Amino acid sequence: MTSFSIDLADDTAATLREIAEVTAETPDTLIRRAVEELVADYVDGRIALQRLADPSDAVISSAELRRRLAD
Repeated sequence: MTSFSIDLADDTAATLREIAEVTAETPDTLIRRAVEELVADYVDGRIALQRLADPSDAVISSAELRRRLAD
């Protein structure tokens, strides 16, 4: 596992500590999960953009998607 050192604004750090206390998590765990979600969202966005740019990938409406999922 790789470690990073970050600086947070005082108010952000205080709120993070409050969240950690309420959720019974450590600030490190909360930060790790937040970064993992950010990275996953970024990767998902890149995949979506690649698919949108692919002319061979059909685009369907949300209504069509719902119909297909209902089948």
